[in-house]
Amino acid sequence: MAKHSNKYRMAVWVPCKGYVKRWLLANYNSPDDNWAELVNLSPNRELAEDFRRRLIRGEARRDNSVRGRYTTQVAIEISMDTFNRYGWMLSPTETLHFNSRLERDVKQVLHTYCAMLSVTGLTIADRIKRFRKATGITENDWDTDSIRKELQRNAKINGEDDFEQICKKMEQKCWAVLSKSGHITEQGKELYERDQF
Repeated sequence: MAKHSNKYRMAVWVPCKGYVKRWLLANYNSPDDNWAELVNLSPNRELAEDFRRRLIRGEARRDNSVRGRYTTQVAIEISMDTFNRYGWMLSPTETLHFNSRLERDVKQVLHTYCAMLSVTGLTIADRIKRFRKATGITENDWDTDSIRKELQRNAKINGEDDFEQICKKMEQKCWAVLSKSGHITEQGKELYERDQF
């Protein structure tokens, strides 16, 4: 959680779970000659602001709430202005809260992706394999049993709306293709879509 800087860039080291680090790097990595892995949250204003609000100055009280909970850490870039105005570290409590938010984001990606694949009839095991291949999240980052439990416990709750949206998009595409090929008329397309939505 301490700052680390070079001539041009500064970062806050944040402990996190392996799958959170992998997701952050896939979406926000901004490497250069000195940093192979440096997360820059600026493309996501809301996430960047959330992180900025959590920063503190000085030394945070150490406690056991973070120790042993996270297997890795990630460097999140901050500007000199952020360093001066907000701070350069997260307290243990803010580390937990920020990680909880990121874990929810990654799990939402998992649920949406698996909901989309469920229409193909793939098993949970096959969906998890495809999720790993697509995201680069390894067994060491997030073990298969934990992913399976997450899907079994929460897929219906978190993925239902996403699943419905995916189905609607697929249906729209289907009617558009059938209309374009002449198998249904524009009038029929409008009727079918109206009945679906």
